[in-house]
Amino acid sequence: MNHQRSKGYPADSRTVAVRIVLVYAIIGGLWILFSDRLLSVLVTDPALLTRLQTAKGWFYVGATSLLLYFLINRYLLEISRAAMERWKSEEKFQALFHSAPVSIWEVDLSAVKADLDDLAAHGVRDFSLYFEDQPDFVLNSLQKIRVIDINEMTLCIFTANSKALLLGVMDRIFMPESIRSFREMLVAIAEKRPQFEAELGLLTLGGERKNILVTLTIPSDPEKFATIPVCVTDITERKRTEERLLLLESAVQQAGESITITTAELDPPGPQIIFVNPAFTRITGYTAEEVKGRTPRILHGPKTDRAILDRMRQALYHRQTFHAETVNYRKDGTEFTMEWYVAPIVNEKFQVTHFVAIQRDITDRTRSEEEIRKLNEELKHRIAELEASAQPR
Repeated sequence: MNHQRSKGYPADSRTVAVRIVLVYAIIGGLWILFSDRLLSVLVTDPALLTRLQTAKGWFYVGATSLLLYFLINRYLLEISRAAMERWKSEEKFQALFHSAPVSIWEVDLSAVKADLDDLAAHGVRDFSLYFEDQPDFVLNSLQKIRVIDINEMTLCIFTANSKALLLGVMDRIFMPESIRSFREMLVAIAEKRPQFEAELGLLTLGGERKNILVTLTIPSDPEKFATIPVCVTDITERKRTEERLLLLESAVQQAGESITITTAELDPPGPQIIFVNPAFTRITGYTAEEVKGRTPRILHGPKTDRAILDRMRQALYHRQTFHAETVNYRKDGTEFTMEWYVAPIVNEKFQVTHFVAIQRDITDRTRSEEEIRKLNEELKHRIAELEASAQPR
């Protein structure tokens, strides 16, 4: 990747040459002017004057040669020092460029920029509308992008064995659905925005789809479009995770059981509710806004079994799941029997960060079970009475 020239480099050769010539001309002119006048005053013999002028000329040649040697040698040393610094800087930059954890492309957009400037010169103002009406212009612009260099991460992302396989293949890795994002990039360049960022799909050389985040800093100087760095981040896994989370959220929202997520504090004031699904509102009467930031203890009341809650606390303290049933209370104060499963959520460091609880209203089931239990007891009692009356006296 071409490294831009930095401050501290020597002046260009033309400027240095002019300086040397000016110094040489000034010194030479002063020498000729004052030495001739001095000799004409001090020497009256023509023969001696001729010999002294010859000696003066040789002295001038020798002195100016030494001066030129000093000036030229100093300039060459500056060039050598600057070249060494530039080489070190370039070497360091190349190391950073190729070891970067993101894909970096250096591209030449000068031809694209020239075409966009030509459109502006011919009166095009609404570039977005123009590109929609002229899709061939967009495709031609894509083919005019010239890839100058890529780093090692780019080879990994696009499954290429060498740079040669990726240089100049923009139309091969672009998908039809990605053309819209490229069109938006053209609009950003044409409208001279400072930056462009977009998510799009690209194909690897093996035909695998990748979700990519492209970031481009648009230069204000048209000459800098010949070497523009483009940052390309592979967000394929992130997009898959987002899709899974959306699917999970949809399932949670539509679940028939109440689902509650709390923080992991067990000591008073206890865990705080950060999420409940619609089933929680249907069972308890509390809306999500009413319970967020509050403790699940708002559901407890006189008949809530304290011993069960203590066992739950001990289980969660030891990172164990817990299952139990007890009486809870709705927002309007009515009782209901709740069955719930609580489990700790741990992070990659095995630290408990949250608790998730799945709750089910089993009031009807409990009532039915109680009625069946009473019927069984009554039936047993009747059978015992019949057996007692049937025995001979």
